[in-house]
Amino acid sequence: MALGAAGCSDDSPAHRGATSSQTALKPVAVEVQEAVARVWPDAQQIWPGTVLKDRRIILGDRGRARLISVDGVSDLSPAELAKKKIAIPHSGSSYVTWDGHPAVVMNVADPSYKSDAEMAGQSLSTTLFSAATDELYHATEQKWKVLKKGSEQRGTEYPLAVTPRLYRAMLYNDLVAAYRDPRQRNRWLAGAAYWRSKWQKEFPDEAKRATALDIGEGAAGYFDAVATAMASGAKRGDQAEIRKRSQFRPLDQAIDPGQVTLDGESTSLGGIAGLLLDETRKGWKPEITRSRQTPVDLLLAGVTPQAESPSDPLRRSIQDILSKLNTDLIPRLNPLVSAYRDKARPLLLIPMSASEGDLDAGGYYVAHGVPYAILARLNGTFRLSSGTIEAKEASVLAGLIGGHPYLIVPIGGAGVKSTVASNRVQLSSGTLTGSSQVAARRTGGREEYVAR
Repeated sequence: MALGAAGCSDDSPAHRGATSSQTALKPVAVEVQEAVARVWPDAQQIWPGTVLKDRRIILGDRGRARLISVDGVSDLSPAELAKKKIAIPHSGSSYVTWDGHPAVVMNVADPSYKSDAEMAGQSLSTTLFSAATDELYHATEQKWKVLKKGSEQRGTEYPLAVTPRLYRAMLYNDLVAAYRDPRQRNRWLAGAAYWRSKWQKEFPDEAKRATALDIGEGAAGYFDAVATAMASGAKRGDQAEIRKRSQFRPLDQAIDPGQVTLDGESTSLGGIAGLLLDETRKGWKPEITRSRQTPVDLLLAGVTPQAESPSDPLRRSIQDILSKLNTDLIPRLNPLVSAYRDKARPLLLIPMSASEGDLDAGGYYVAHGVPYAILARLNGTFRLSSGTIEAKEASVLAGLIGGHPYLIVPIGGAGVKSTVASNRVQLSSGTLTGSSQVAARRTGGREEYVAR
C-alpha cells in the first residue's frame, strides 16, 4: 500500500527536492534539509506532543557524512564521528545522540532506500526524509500508555493465507476511494466497514494481535503522509493540497510483497484513515493515544456495513505473492519452528539491547504454538561485553522472557551450528556467526543460555 509525494505545480526548492533525481550525498543532504526546515518546526501541528525541531539526521556515504538540522547542513569528518563513537550503519538506520540532540544515522548508499524510492515514485531525498521523520516520530509514541498495554505478538500468521490479506486490501481500497471521491464517500465507507467487520469476525485472533500495530504504525503512516505532503509544498490544514500531494494508490494498480503483511497494512490503513478523519472528525488524535481504538476504528464508528464482492484480480495478485513468499519461507521457518517445539533443545538468548542500530528483520510472522515473533532474514550485529554475534539472513525468534526482550535461537536447530563449552557459545553457521560468554539457567524445565 504505497504512499508518497505526488507531482505539484510550484517550483519551490522543497518541491525540486521532492522530485529530484540526485543520489550523491551532498545534494541529497541539501534536499533533505530543505524538507526538514519546512516540516519539522510544525510537527506538533501534525500530531500533538511531537517535537522534532531539535532533532538531527546524520547521512553517510563511504566514510563521508553530513549533519542535518532545521538550521542547515554541515560536514562531519571521520574523526568527529569516531570521537563520538558513531558509525554509519551498513543498512537501515540507528539512533544516537549528537550534542544532546536525538538523531537518526542513515546510509545514503543503502540500496533499500533507492528501491523504496523507485517503488513509491519519489526521489531518494524524499524517501530518506520520510524514513528519518518516521523513526523520530515513533519516539513520541513510546510515551503512549495505550501501546504498553497487552502482550500481542507482532507478525502475520504463517503459513501466509490469502483471505485475511484480501479483506484488509479491500478495506484499504475502499478508504482510498472514499478519500479520492468525497461525493461518494458514504458509499465507500460502508464498503470499508463491511470488509473490516468480515476480517474481525473471521480472524478474531489476528484482529486482536493487530490492534497495537494499527495504532502505532497507523498513526505513523498518517504523520508521514502529512509530513511528506508538506515537504512538497502543502500547507498544514489545507486539506485540498494535502490530498493533491499525498499519493495513496489502490492496490489493483500496484502491489508488492511488503503490502500484504500486517505491518505494511497497518501503516497505510492508518495513513489514509487519518487523512479522512482530518476531514470528518475534529480532535480525533487524542482518542488514539488514550484508547485501544485505531484510526480505522474511529473513522468507521457508527457506519453501517454494505456488502461488496471481492476483486478477483486483486485476489489473484495476492495469491501469487503469498505463494512465492510461502515457498521462500517454508525451508527457512519450518526447521526453526520444529527446533523450538523440541523442548530438549536449549535456547540461546541474545539481549536485544546489544543490537547495533536498527535490525533489518525482513518480515515478522507468528505460528501456532510459538509464543514469540518469528523473524525471517534477520540482519544485524549484537555487541556484547564478551563478544560479538552477527546475523545475516538468519531465521530466529524474538520476544520477552522474564520481562526482557531477547533474540531467541534454538541451539542445535537446523542451519544453526553451535557449541557451548566453558560458559561460552560459538556460532559458525552461514547465518549466525560469532561467540559470547553465556550464563546457564533453566526456565520452565528448559535449559537456556543467556549471552552477556
